[in-house]
Amino acid sequence: MSALLNKRLSGILGAGLVALAVGVAGTPAAAATASGSADAQVSGLTKKQKKKKKKELKNCDKKSTKKKVKKCKKQVNKKYKKKSKQNANQGKTVVVNLFDNFFQPSQQSIKVNDSIKWSWKNVIGREAHNVTLDKGPSGVKRDSFTSYTTVDPGYTFKRTFTTPGTYAFVCTLHFGMTMDVKVSK
Repeated sequence: MSALLNKRLSGILGAGLVALAVGVAGTPAAAATASGSADAQVSGLTKKQKKKKKKELKNCDKKSTKKKVKKCKKQVNKKYKKKSKQNANQGKTVVVNLFDNFFQPSQQSIKVNDSIKWSWKNVIGREAHNVTLDKGPSGVKRDSFTSYTTVDPGYTFKRTFTTPGTYAFVCTLHFGMTMDVKVSK
């Protein structure tokens, strides 16, 4: 019997592996895994947020009563529903480079909830620079759009624009260094 089993074992194992591979690939779970990034976009959560939510939901299962488990899961789902809405409202980010005497680009048109990230990586000289809101729409605080003054090429300054209108920026150390941003709805 063992001689017969040894003789046919490789064929049996090979057929089993093929059946297993085909079976797994054909399941809905495998299809869902393959489209995981699309699922993240549909839910509005990032992969990191989805992973954290899954972990928190798993911790809910450790609660002592069904009532506590249900309450915990409801709180976690509510928390991540808010985050998915926040992520959906996020716009694009535009990079603006600072050079020794100018911003590039010096004019930018964006939409509400878009961001601008100013980067000092191209500042070659030893002169410090900053980004300061000179004029903006009514109700926008000037201080909320003012960066540090630095020569650090690794420094970045990012702000999200939530109010439509025209924003005029200047480097307060170099008044000819200006930039205009038009924000539309």
